[in-house]
Amino acid sequence: MFPITTAGNIVSKSKPNDRYNVSVSVKRSVNDMPKMSVVVVTHERPDFLRAALQSVCTQTIQPFQIIVVNDCSRADYEPVLGEFHQSNIVYLRLAEKRGANEARNAGVRIATGDIVCFLDDDDIWLGGFLEAHSRAYLESHDVDAVICGHRIMESVDRININSKVLVSAKELRLGNRFSGMSGFSARRSILLQTPFDPELKNGQDWDLYVRLIQRESKFINIRCALFLYRKGTPNGITEEVKKMDLMQIESRLLSARKHRAWLGETAYKRRVAEQILSYLPNKRHKFCWIKKAVELAGCKATIQTLVLKIVHRVSQLSIVNRA
Repeated sequence: MFPITTAGNIVSKSKPNDRYNVSVSVKRSVNDMPKMSVVVVTHERPDFLRAALQSVCTQTIQPFQIIVVNDCSRADYEPVLGEFHQSNIVYLRLAEKRGANEARNAGVRIATGDIVCFLDDDDIWLGGFLEAHSRAYLESHDVDAVICGHRIMESVDRININSKVLVSAKELRLGNRFSGMSGFSARRSILLQTPFDPELKNGQDWDLYVRLIQRESKFINIRCALFLYRKGTPNGITEEVKKMDLMQIESRLLSARKHRAWLGETAYKRRVAEQILSYLPNKRHKFCWIKKAVELAGCKATIQTLVLKIVHRVSQLSIVNRA
């Protein structure tokens, strides 16, 4: 039986099963590869964790270390963890629920690799994820952080890839036009100096990216979809935003308020409007949400955001109809 303690050993018996496997050839010896630690944060989703770990264990190159951080779940993880037996997997269960950001920070602290990669328990890496990230650090030793694109798990033909090679302040002032945590890696030394903000319940990826740029880190983007992002996770951030009550909106705005001076007023108002009007078609009392956007972001930012959402929706419907 797998012990629920601060550390333990587990490993995969699974075989690769990846329609969208991405293989990247790295013409280097194994000794040249940076040591890659993987941090997988999980909470009450052992079945999703199984698929996430299988995707890590079937990479074209194996990580130096896999750290599973359980954010004080009540669910029984032993059956899933018992399926994995590699000696490079460490299991850490937090004594109390701290949230995803603090769980990631805990993983970084016990990581022993040079590079730390992150995977949410409800997402899945494609086969060449680690190889592509490893190559990015090998090809340029001054790279501090790396992000890549993704496919939507529920509709794998939908791909999100930013065309920019570098993650820049200009691009981040438009919001997070890149991927979230499951596409991100960074040098451990950088993450120890720039940890995740535990006060933020959402926008934590964008917040970290902004702070990396503020410290003038070299942050590059791999223009390739290297993981599957699950949008429909029950009780996930997306579903919570869809069901959010208007009284809860302040928690959505914390990251924007934190970086208001850096954003400038125009970009700040645009981000506030986007946060308030996210998933508007799924919300009740739509007029109240639009009114709140006008109140906090102004008419111009609200109208611009609504127009962009309508255009995006029309383009999506057009793609569906053509298919």
